[in-house]
Amino acid sequence: MTTQEIIETEEFQSVVKDYRGMCLWFFPEDFKPRNTYELNRVLESIERYGDMAAYKRIGRIRKWLSQTSSVESSDFSPSRV
Repeated sequence: MTTQEIIETEEFQSVVKDYRGMCLWFFPEDFKPRNTYELNRVLESIERYGDMAAYKRIGRIRKWLSQTSSVESSDFSPSRV
């Protein structure tokens, strides 16, 4: 699953909606992550300021993200000189 696909999932959208007021109040109201860096900022904020339920929900999303990172890094092949 790509970063953009993760951002579009119902799970991600739901956790952001549920924790926007508590954990993401310092982001603009219409903020939507556009890349992996911004996605991680959102996830970290919810983990840091949310409750245990939020932490568990973010854990499921992080699993998807780690699978994405593994696939991207396995595509890397250094050129030989």
